[in-house]
Amino acid sequence: MASFNSIDPQLKAYLLRQRLPDIFEALFVGLTTSRPDDPNEFIKSCLREYQTGKNFDLLWDSFVPEKDRPAIRVFKRTFIEKFFSLKDLAELEPFLTPNEYQDFKYYFYFQPSEEQKRKAAQAYKDKLQSKHFNAWLGYYMKKVEKRRKEIAELKRADDYYKRNMVSKTFHVWYSWKCNRLRNQQLAAPIIAEKFRLVALQNAKQTAFRAWLKITQHASDTNKWFKRYDMLNSDEEENQEQEEQEEPLGEDFISKLPHRASNRIFSYLNVLDRITCSIVCRAWKVMVQDRTLWTQVDLQKIKARATDKVVVNLAHKYRSYLCNLNLRSCTRVTTTSLQYVGECRNLQELNLSDIKYLSADVISAIGTGCINLLYLNISGCHFDDGVLRMLARHYINLQYLSLARCYGFTNAGLYYFMMGKGLHKLYFLDVSYCRQITEEGMHYIARGCPLLNSLWLNNLISLNNTSIYYFTKYCTTLEKLSMLYAPALTDTALMYIAESLPYLTTLCIEGNQNITAAGVRALGRGCSYLVHLYIVDCMHVGDSGLKGFSSTKGLRVLNLSDCVQISDQGLRNIIEGPSGSQLKEINVTNCLRVGNNSLFRIAQRCQNVTYLRLCYSDFVSDAGVELLGNMQSLRCLDLSGCPVGDAGLASLGNNPNFRNISISECKQVTDVGIQKMCSKLLLLETFDISYCANVTDYALKFLAFSCRELVRLNLSGCHQLTDMSVSYVSGGCHYISHLNISNIPSLTDKALRFLRHGCRLLQRLDVRSCPRITYSPIERLENAKCMVQHSIDLKEMKLSPILPLSLTHRRPISTGYGIFPIPNHAY
Repeated sequence: MASFNSIDPQLKAYLLRQRLPDIFEALFVGLTTSRPDDPNEFIKSCLREYQTGKNFDLLWDSFVPEKDRPAIRVFKRTFIEKFFSLKDLAELEPFLTPNEYQDFKYYFYFQPSEEQKRKAAQAYKDKLQSKHFNAWLGYYMKKVEKRRKEIAELKRADDYYKRNMVSKTFHVWYSWKCNRLRNQQLAAPIIAEKFRLVALQNAKQTAFRAWLKITQHASDTNKWFKRYDMLNSDEEENQEQEEQEEPLGEDFISKLPHRASNRIFSYLNVLDRITCSIVCRAWKVMVQDRTLWTQVDLQKIKARATDKVVVNLAHKYRSYLCNLNLRSCTRVTTTSLQYVGECRNLQELNLSDIKYLSADVISAIGTGCINLLYLNISGCHFDDGVLRMLARHYINLQYLSLARCYGFTNAGLYYFMMGKGLHKLYFLDVSYCRQITEEGMHYIARGCPLLNSLWLNNLISLNNTSIYYFTKYCTTLEKLSMLYAPALTDTALMYIAESLPYLTTLCIEGNQNITAAGVRALGRGCSYLVHLYIVDCMHVGDSGLKGFSSTKGLRVLNLSDCVQISDQGLRNIIEGPSGSQLKEINVTNCLRVGNNSLFRIAQRCQNVTYLRLCYSDFVSDAGVELLGNMQSLRCLDLSGCPVGDAGLASLGNNPNFRNISISECKQVTDVGIQKMCSKLLLLETFDISYCANVTDYALKFLAFSCRELVRLNLSGCHQLTDMSVSYVSGGCHYISHLNISNIPSLTDKALRFLRHGCRLLQRLDVRSCPRITYSPIERLENAKCMVQHSIDLKEMKLSPILPLSLTHRRPISTGYGIFPIPNHAY
């Protein structure tokens, strides 16, 4: 380009006159577009075509085939000007004719003005608008005309169809009417005869049912009075001995099918089975069946379980022993535990509450029982060596419990991360292991990435950083329990909400640092929660429950002792997507919850089976009446609520109730209990403790109506007498747990009624009953009934001269108070 700047202007004029810039542009465009294999031959052919063509119009795309010609100019004129140094055309004017000068000047330098460009664009735009509008208008008018014709055709077709259908319908109806009249005339005498026969049969059945009901009621009344007379007779002791005597019979168990006999022997413990095996040869064969020894539970005979018993079991049944329970077997030592490793098919092993475990025992069990999935060593004393062996040999272990183990340190937990075992853990429990620090939690989180359930209860040192480690490395966690961890704050809940979106169960209790902000973040982050347990968190209020307004799968809700929660807070959950899915609700000691919440629960929560509203001053009869219409409700606890007879009477509208507690309801009387129990025939558990207005009259209706009762609590009802116990023993024969403590008017006669009427009684509480002596208690204990009493046996032995009814007894608290400890749902 520097050579064109320095050439003579006369030579530039010659180049323009001969159109060398145009030829250069045309050749260059042809080369870049066609891209021939032989460029030299292409240039020669183009120049030859230009030279021979007489009328050849040289353009910038003349040497490009028509099918390959670009739509836009490849090179701008400014490029040609710069290349041939044609910026200043004035210096070429002396060497060009005036016409040539004007042509070249227009060709290279002419540009339209802005006004010309604007007018040209406006004219082009107006032309396009006019053209498009006319085309659209023609299309629209054709479409309107076509639509008008279609509507007219559809209307004519619709009118024709309606006239046709009306005509057909009328003809069908007319024929049906004629047939119906004809059939009615034929069927009238037949129907009259059938009606007479059915009426006569119904009258007979009604009379028979009434007679049968009266007969059954009279029979039940006679049986009860006979039993009552027998209990009061002086010869009942001799009758009991005669009833206990059984005639000699034959061995009916050997004649039963193999499956039935195995089922009978499965209810016996190990020593009883061994005793049965020496009765006869047939029983020995049945007892030695391998299906009876796949699961061995020595906890029931822990006082008699020794090393010899464990060694014999491991040797004799090692090939098919799958489940072994040695919990609380303190007489079993490490010597016999090493033989457990011979059971190659062992899958579940419980060694909890054994005094000491050594690394050699754990190594022997892990080496032999390679299929072990469940290991419980809670409450055992061991060192870090045991954890080292766990991490070395227990590759397939999925369940591990280290609760209440205080001998190991963080150094032992280091093997969780470095060993080849324990990486498949699905459940881990390290509750009460307060020696574990933040460093130990880090080792556990790194070594057990597949954890699904984690129990971290009663760990004072558990802090937010420890929770961060678990949320970072154990992303599959679904169940997390952090009861009594006071160092946790809202930050821990935010870690859980951010990293564990699939969490289904969360348990928190006794934490005063968690506020509504953390609970709200938890509800928004963990949308798959099924079980929410937040108990005794005083700073959690209504605003925290707003985060759960969009949760869809919540089934269990426990907010006990959260005193700041009111009706407005529960409304966020009850009226949300989870309202219709809730199964259990516990708001014990939520003092601000009242009838408004009960109204919403009765309206929205139609699947609730368990409801606890203890010690709420705003729950009255009006709210309880709404609960009587909830047919899904099975368990209801209204302890300490100001509920009266009207509320109890409304509960009888739901015959599906199984458990009801009205403890410490001062307004309840015999009338309310009578109306409620007359309809609740399937009631199994009933608690009326410390209801001061309840008398023997209420217990009479309770015993006659609720014959399926299994648990009954009458503690603190001071107006009850021995007659109440006689009613219960005469009507409720399935009672297994009975509490009659703190009733001063009861005597030994009440225990005699229970001994003869309640044969299935397992637990009896007679504490603080000063008129009951130890003699009937001893007889009940001999009948395998556990009796809790407050009689001082040492004092009775030291002063045998004094009557037992006059000896001093220290009353024992029954555990009822204004704020009772809530039952854990998990």
